[in-house]
Amino acid sequence: MDKQAIKAILFDSDGTLFQSEYRQAKAWAEVLKDYKVAIPPEDYVLYAGKTTEQIEDLIIKKNNLKVQKGDLVKRRDEIMLQWYVENNVELMPCAREALKFFYEHPAYYVALCTNGGREEIKLKLERNQLTQYFNVIITKDDVLNPKPAPDIYLAAMQKLKVKPNECLVVEDTEHGLQAAKAAGAYCFVIPNQFANGNNFSKADKILTSLCDLIKIFND
Repeated sequence: MDKQAIKAILFDSDGTLFQSEYRQAKAWAEVLKDYKVAIPPEDYVLYAGKTTEQIEDLIIKKNNLKVQKGDLVKRRDEIMLQWYVENNVELMPCAREALKFFYEHPAYYVALCTNGGREEIKLKLERNQLTQYFNVIITKDDVLNPKPAPDIYLAAMQKLKVKPNECLVVEDTEHGLQAAKAAGAYCFVIPNQFANGNNFSKADKILTSLCDLIKIFND
């Protein structure tokens, strides 16, 4: 990747900018208490980077639950939105610094590209005063197909009027990496504890944190 050719940095949300994966795991656990279902810790890796609808499908099939499609998602969203109204979600290391660095640099556009819903991401950004750093925000609500389909990243590229080879995606899961590559973008991955066992062989670079990203573009 020639960093001089990069015009846009496209950030994933959960697990990349926000330390929210653990909170979402707790929300699913709370939802499933009513059905006397416990999620084994190893299953959370299967959910990383997926939409709530994709996770619901996995849970229903694995546990043979007799519930209406959307019921678990609705309850999970209620729990999460209430939590975000009342609390700040902790940021990943150097998240604010990275957003500020790229937003203030005249050479780059900054986009948020998330499999989360618009209402939820709006709350997270507002609570942490991050909204101003993004030129474009694309959520699962804005496209037909969420990640690992490329739609979310392609929609951001279209709005920013940039080509795929002018974009660097920053992700934390194999699911997100697949979406970035399918969109034709470069992709750096920052694995976390919920990405154990993910295959990142197609990543252009694997970083330890967003602090590394700043260093790469600051050299």
